[in-house]
Amino acid sequence: MSSFQHRILKMGLNLSSTLFPTKDINLTLLRETTEIISLVALLPWGVKSSKFKIGQMEAEIIKPVSTTEKRKALLYLHGGGFAIGSNQTHRHMVGKIVKDTSTEALLINYRKIPNHACPAPIEDAYEAYQFLLKEGYQENEIIVAGDSAGGGLVCTLFFMLKEKGDQLPKAGICLSPWLDLMHTGETVEDNKYTDPFVKIDEMKRWAEVYAGAKPLDDPYVSPLYGDFTDFPPMLIQTSKNEVLHDDSVRLKKALEDKGIEVTYQEWDDLIHWWQLFWRFIPESDEALIKVSSYIHQQFK
Repeated sequence: MSSFQHRILKMGLNLSSTLFPTKDINLTLLRETTEIISLVALLPWGVKSSKFKIGQMEAEIIKPVSTTEKRKALLYLHGGGFAIGSNQTHRHMVGKIVKDTSTEALLINYRKIPNHACPAPIEDAYEAYQFLLKEGYQENEIIVAGDSAGGGLVCTLFFMLKEKGDQLPKAGICLSPWLDLMHTGETVEDNKYTDPFVKIDEMKRWAEVYAGAKPLDDPYVSPLYGDFTDFPPMLIQTSKNEVLHDDSVRLKKALEDKGIEVTYQEWDDLIHWWQLFWRFIPESDEALIKVSSYIHQQFK
């Protein structure tokens, strides 16, 4: 059973979903509401940030106030169904990882639906990766991480790097990734009433918009159908209670079938996006400690 704090959070989300059904909320309003709520999630002590632009794309660097650690970077790709989320919604979580690992993290506000379909977010992730290389980081000094849709972007970025003949980074981290936009996993149905953060009917609509002119099984849309040959080591975190749980299970198998080193971490009875609540939920803090431990291991 999950912690008391997690059960309280889940009850609150279920009540919110009943009072304000996602399907009745304008996407712009949903996006702006998410941004406003995230304003209370401040960066932890010991890190600082600076905001700037990479071309036309908003970006943010979060780094320790002081460090003697060797040079290393984290490119973080936020989740939100390619529709919501931003640097603002995830900077507090990334800030904790930065503090615990002495990395320098780059966050980007990649382009989103409904104005920008696939492959726009992948191209933005690629541009961010190139920015780190131009800043002097070597590929083996970079880890790419993301949650939900951002976890899928980790994989599609690696596909694009392979297609262009570029070297892949040191490792990848996928937190509850959204990988199958055809939604063929069994947990899509089995968990649709127990995971209040993921409204599957809404996700299916967003998937169609994100795919644009591409079929839903195109690997750039649904990375689960791609070729994982030559991927770097990967960390996957998931909960059995999530609608997207089967995406993580199938990613693990696909990577192992290609001989890729996989670190797979699974919890019980947790909602999607639980890692965001690390200040309040014990399981969230535990998950981010494991992420930081993995980063330390990869950068030894």
